[in-house]
Amino acid sequence: MDSLTRYTKTLFITLLFLVSEHSLCNESAPIKLGMSIALSGPAQEIGKQLHAGAMLHFNRVNQQGGIKDRVIQLIVRDDGYEPNRTVHNTRFFIYEQNVDALFGFMGTPTTSAIRPLLEHSKTPLLMPFTGADFLHHVGNYHIFNLRASYQDEANEQIKYLVKEQGHQKIALLIQADEFGITLEKSLTKALAQQSLQPTVISRFRRNTNDVEKAHAQINTTKATAVIMIGTYEPLAKFVKLATNNQQNLEFTSVSFVSSKALFARIKPEQTIMVTEVVPNPILCQAKLCEQFRRLVQRETNLKIDHILFEGYLNALVFSRAAQQCAAQYSQQCLLRKLPWVLEHDSDLKALFKLSDHQKKLPVYRSYSS
Repeated sequence: MDSLTRYTKTLFITLLFLVSEHSLCNESAPIKLGMSIALSGPAQEIGKQLHAGAMLHFNRVNQQGGIKDRVIQLIVRDDGYEPNRTVHNTRFFIYEQNVDALFGFMGTPTTSAIRPLLEHSKTPLLMPFTGADFLHHVGNYHIFNLRASYQDEANEQIKYLVKEQGHQKIALLIQADEFGITLEKSLTKALAQQSLQPTVISRFRRNTNDVEKAHAQINTTKATAVIMIGTYEPLAKFVKLATNNQQNLEFTSVSFVSSKALFARIKPEQTIMVTEVVPNPILCQAKLCEQFRRLVQRETNLKIDHILFEGYLNALVFSRAAQQCAAQYSQQCLLRKLPWVLEHDSDLKALFKLSDHQKKLPVYRSYSS
């Protein structure tokens, strides 16, 4: 064998080894997800529960070997529920960490702020914790939602207050940002379908408890009910102001508020209805509810609520879709399989009571008393 032949064979074997080694490295590389949520500030309980719920499932998947030996790595950064920090975190995830997807981002103003990054990078945004309308319409970016829209929640709010409770004079307490604007439009539309309009629309600033002026404004009207859009601390303060002023008002809010955190901050006799996007995780009898409760019982630092359950379901749906793509995992496959799992997975269909005739994710309710 001449030297050229030996050199050629050696080069071929070396290249074969390098290609095989590269393939093995790719197979064992983690599936990286980026999550920007509030871990500090007045909305931190929401972010912490979302994260804890997701990790409850991801830890289990990773302990069982991950997705075909690829562990799921959830990279989490605090944004304090402030859009500018969310943009900074998203740039970090996409351009420094090269994440496979953005996961479980929290809030309407925060997700609205990253739309240019979603459009430019084409990085998918999966299971955002918001029902904003722009996430439910086809845009120049990749989105997968695992919750009803805010329009669906608004319709349920008006059904409860107008059709069931008989209210005709309904005031809106609105957080002054994209979250508030989205719900204001949705609620005004739902009221118009009943030939009604808001008695008054009062606003307060995000991440503050400055609701005194809004309370004074609503107090001058003949409103008999208030739909409150915001986070748990300012809304709880508003309810206390109204109660102390002996106003006989009925209150409602939407899923983002964290019903558990809100109810814990008001008097037991004060009734508030909150629309939810997952079943009551304590009472539901579906297989996934039972599995979730068993896992939580093993964690002494966790307490069951709707947001913890939503975080868990987000992770479960992602994992089951990724498992479908395990032979050739890719972004395109994942985006195909996420809706496929929701439509065909028997556990999820039983949980949300989905069928060929009912494919829309439902809206539920919680009551403080």
